[in-house]
Amino acid sequence: MSDQESLSIRRRKSMQSLAQNAKAPPVHFYALRIPDDQLDKIDDKAVRKFYEHQNEIIDRYMEVDEIIRELRGDNCSVLFRSNSIQSDEESTPLLPSKETSSTWLIHLAINLSFVANIVLFLTKAFLAFFTGSIAILASAFESFLDILSNGIIFFTIRVIRQKNIYTYPVGKSRMEPLGIIVFAVVITTSFIQVLASSVEQLTEENRQVQHVDLSPISIALLVANIVVKGILWFWCLSIKGSSSVRALAQDHENDVVFNIASTLFPVIAVWAKMPPLDPIGAILLSLYIIYEWVTVLLDMNNKKSNIENIRRLTGQAASTDDLKQLTYMAYRFSNRIDSIDTVRAYYVGDRLLVEVHIVLPPNAPLRECHDLGEALQNAFEMLDNVERAFVHLDYNSDHEIEHQRVVDDVGFGH
Repeated sequence: MSDQESLSIRRRKSMQSLAQNAKAPPVHFYALRIPDDQLDKIDDKAVRKFYEHQNEIIDRYMEVDEIIRELRGDNCSVLFRSNSIQSDEESTPLLPSKETSSTWLIHLAINLSFVANIVLFLTKAFLAFFTGSIAILASAFESFLDILSNGIIFFTIRVIRQKNIYTYPVGKSRMEPLGIIVFAVVITTSFIQVLASSVEQLTEENRQVQHVDLSPISIALLVANIVVKGILWFWCLSIKGSSSVRALAQDHENDVVFNIASTLFPVIAVWAKMPPLDPIGAILLSLYIIYEWVTVLLDMNNKKSNIENIRRLTGQAASTDDLKQLTYMAYRFSNRIDSIDTVRAYYVGDRLLVEVHIVLPPNAPLRECHDLGEALQNAFEMLDNVERAFVHLDYNSDHEIEHQRVVDDVGFGH
């Protein structure tokens, strides 16, 4: 047995001993959850929102309890990862990622969306050319941007999968939300041009609005586009664990609305013999797309289903609920922790970078302190919303704020 294998066995035994010192949960959180059927019966929206938020916090605490429970069993060895002695089977996480779909399914959704967007773009371009509808032309242009978005997503996925621990020691996961932001900027800028062209067509005095000519075949093809995009929308919504697929789901949702409107406006324009309705429809569709993607960029509605926004790429602080969950993990992890001095977390893309400062007994052995700190660090990284965690060990809480000088000097040099 090599020295490294012997050290790993000692650490595993130490981990088993540490896990037995975990504090018991203060309450059985699952008993405090309000069932969904009871929530639906609450008429007061503010009260219902309060209990929904409470359920979310309870779910976070239950995730911590489940990790602690598993650590007290036979699976605690997975917390110590050594590439030289552990196989892929031994590195299986204790808990499956919450609502995370398999990698092949994510790639299949991206590839099928790409193929569907090419077919739909060609169909709409054909219809726009033969019908003369500017609303259908705007829809075709939007489908072309869908192809561009799939290309950006495909490129970022390939970049992320090409790992280089020396060039990118923490991985390239931030490439994915960055690629989505680039696409959001492109599509918003492009539809501003569509909006300007439609307004110009309506306001020019000497220019007549082009007559729209729709045949039953054209209408059938437009309806088929709506059906295909609707299927893709619901399918991508069912796939969890990828901000790229979430962006595609939102894009398919936009397409469903866009295709319905781009079908209705030309049809109504022909039926009512009012050609100006077609460019008016194009204006409304452009405004809708611009609003949707500006909302994604700025996260104005704070939708949890949206991709992470620019502020998270620039180091936005974690939410209060995030900090509560992290603090609860540190509190429950071991009764050998005298106090929790600092819990700090901020976004580095889709997930959090965590810094926790704990206080241990001054006379505690170095080996025990190290093993406890490393185990707690890995336990943090088992949480769904944590990318990387750092645990700082101390023997008292009397110290200056960490990294304060660096923070104060940002933007001003040294």
